[in-house]
Amino acid sequence: MITNKKLIIGAFILIVLVGLVYFVSKQIIETGNEKNLRVVYKSNANYLVYFVAREKGYLIEEGLDVEEIEMESTNLMVQALASNRADFNPSNSTPALYAAEQNAPGTFLFIFITLMEKGRTNNAIIVRRDSHFNSLNDLKGKTICSPPGATPLVLLKLIFKDIFDTKKDLKIKELESRIHLQALDSKQVDAVFAIEPTITFGEMKGISRVLEADVMENHIMNPIPIAGGVITTNFAKNHPEIVARLYRAMNRTIDFIRNNEDEAKRIMARAIDMPEGTAMNLGTNTYWKLDEVDSDFVQRLADLFFEHGALEKSVDTRRMYWKTPS
Repeated sequence: MITNKKLIIGAFILIVLVGLVYFVSKQIIETGNEKNLRVVYKSNANYLVYFVAREKGYLIEEGLDVEEIEMESTNLMVQALASNRADFNPSNSTPALYAAEQNAPGTFLFIFITLMEKGRTNNAIIVRRDSHFNSLNDLKGKTICSPPGATPLVLLKLIFKDIFDTKKDLKIKELESRIHLQALDSKQVDAVFAIEPTITFGEMKGISRVLEADVMENHIMNPIPIAGGVITTNFAKNHPEIVARLYRAMNRTIDFIRNNEDEAKRIMARAIDMPEGTAMNLGTNTYWKLDEVDSDFVQRLADLFFEHGALEKSVDTRRMYWKTPS
């Protein structure tokens, strides 16, 4: 009898403890006191929007406790999101997302779009300072250095598609961005498909000069919706309140960047250990909030990739947007 009574009391205590653990865990998640957002990113200028959100405290103010996961490859970031090892990428390339979308429709959702615009000079084909090249035509049969991954390769093919036969005359060498200038200076390659800050660093060090600036905008489209802040559909479904907080935080960040571009550059410089003077010379991306997105324009880039064989299937980008709570 005593034994049975002890068992009943023990079972009751166990139930109470389980309930308490559930309640506390729920409260922790709702108040943001655990790491409830895993962010995958790169330490480069294209992640300015994330560095600003972090330093200005907008994520913390929305109850978001961030676990940072730094990766070099865009493809690895897409895989991390798709396999539930990350929740948010603040600057995931749209071409990589389109490639993923064609194979697994409905996986990723934009919460804002990142644009590269002509005149802001954050992408270029650069060559050695003493080279004899005068135009992109002169690179026929030459070796162009590119960051690793499918996205830059596809972009390069689109840039040169009307200049020469990209299957026969475009030679690409994939190298990590941090060694692009070294490869150019040592004549391992003839040119580099460069994104800031490589362009500015090359000029400051006397290694390179710009052969053509804004090559993506000149030869693909302008502006070009090159990236976006993305979450997975699964994360949005399971954590709608966290996504709503993230959405508010990133909208505040975009507003800050628009009104304080120089300060945003200083924040980015501190985040990636770049000299402030260098950062102030960089071109920066612009952004569309969800209610500002021209969805037809974003669709045009996906259609262009499909038309030129960069995608095997047509992708409907119009369903790749997070639906804000009504």
